[in-house]
Amino acid sequence: MSLFRSRLAKEFDDRTARFHTSVVEDLRIFEDDINGTEAHDIMLHEQGIIPREALAKILTALEEIRAQWRAGEVEIGAEYEDVHEYIETKVVERVGLDVGGMIHTGRSRNDQVVVDMRLRTREELLAINAQLIELVEALLKRAGENVETLMMLYTHGQHAQVGTFAHYLVSYADAFLRDSQRLSECYSRVNLNPLGSGPVGGTSINVDRRKTTELLGFDGLVENSIDATSGRDWAVETASTCAILMGNLSRAAADLLEWSSVEFAYVELADEYASSSSIMPQKKNPSTLELIRGKSSEVYGCLSELLTMVKGVNSGYSQDLQQTKIPLWRCLDTTRTSLEVMTGIVSTLAVNEAKMRERLKGSLTVAVELAETLVTEAGLSFRESYRTAAALVRKVLAEGRTLSALTPSEIDAVAEEVLGKGAQISQEHLDQATDPEACLMRRKSEGSPHPDHVRAMLEKRAELVKVYRIHIEAQTGKVSGALESLRGKVASYSEG
Repeated sequence: MSLFRSRLAKEFDDRTARFHTSVVEDLRIFEDDINGTEAHDIMLHEQGIIPREALAKILTALEEIRAQWRAGEVEIGAEYEDVHEYIETKVVERVGLDVGGMIHTGRSRNDQVVVDMRLRTREELLAINAQLIELVEALLKRAGENVETLMMLYTHGQHAQVGTFAHYLVSYADAFLRDSQRLSECYSRVNLNPLGSGPVGGTSINVDRRKTTELLGFDGLVENSIDATSGRDWAVETASTCAILMGNLSRAAADLLEWSSVEFAYVELADEYASSSSIMPQKKNPSTLELIRGKSSEVYGCLSELLTMVKGVNSGYSQDLQQTKIPLWRCLDTTRTSLEVMTGIVSTLAVNEAKMRERLKGSLTVAVELAETLVTEAGLSFRESYRTAAALVRKVLAEGRTLSALTPSEIDAVAEEVLGKGAQISQEHLDQATDPEACLMRRKSEGSPHPDHVRAMLEKRAELVKVYRIHIEAQTGKVSGALESLRGKVASYSEG
């Protein structure tokens, strides 16, 4: 008979057992369950609830089960509802019901499962954030190599302004740094201890919730016992943060996909991040970027699944919440692997500087600079200069010319025609306004693609990365330090 089914006269039939069990998704939290149980039972001993000798037997049994797990010797079938039942059953088999039966004192599966989920999720969030910082570093490194690599900037898919590839890369570094902030903030709400809340309304056993918080490296308590066992907003927030991150990855992937086409040829993926065709020998497909773009939808789906799953669940634990692990694990895995692949793509990307610069030659992109030059040098209001520049664009298009081929007298004549007054600028100012590189060097606004501004941004971002990395390492160090200390306590009590 199952440890948890004493109230019932019959076991599940095979079909219902397979339907009901969560052992597959629980395998991920196997060691987390052992860690949480060890912390709980050490606390119970230190509260005078479990005798020292009994604790030693329980901890020894748990460590034997952990060793079997790591050796690949554990198989859990549908006869167990979850890994919690499996682990407790195996402890009881080893040390007997009189001792093993103490393992679950003052605890419910409701607070047990959610502490395991939080332990696992915090590890994944730290790993994702560390990988994200690696991607930001890769972007900044490539940006430093391309501060003066001119490129076309687009709006609505059309030529817009002159920029640089470095400026573009920094834009995504900034987006990913915001993602890092969101991950850290999300972590602060995930890394809270629900253990000791009981099923929903606490326990009459004299547990010390702050002791397990310390032993497991949590930052604090989920204080309210209803919220602790039935709340899953932290899981939804985790998926939401990952979804925003994946959206940024997907947009970057879309850019690089387009720019790696033969028509653009701005960039080329390294062979190790490309695929080929089963029939077309010439093909080099940027398929990894396509998968990143596609996998963003997968993470969005996980978020939607979690939101839908929890929205109608009444307060207090319901079995529906068992299902939240499936989309949560999938979301975390997909985000982490997508980041790893994108970091490799950015680090090995070939940049075709000549092709990018060539696209700017003869482009009407300089029309913005021409309009602003008419403001600063000819004294026109911006709307006057805008109308004049627009008329000049129509003129050169009709004549098959470029803006750089215009003369000051032509500009003056068009302004007279459009505005009823002339607009005089020098040939030098006209040359500067219609040369892409000169346009770039004339940019004054902070955060623009001007190389000086980009270099300043790179310096700032490099300092931010150091700060973010230190913060992540501190979070990671606190967790690993707490778990190492827990290991020491386990060893000490096991040795008796």
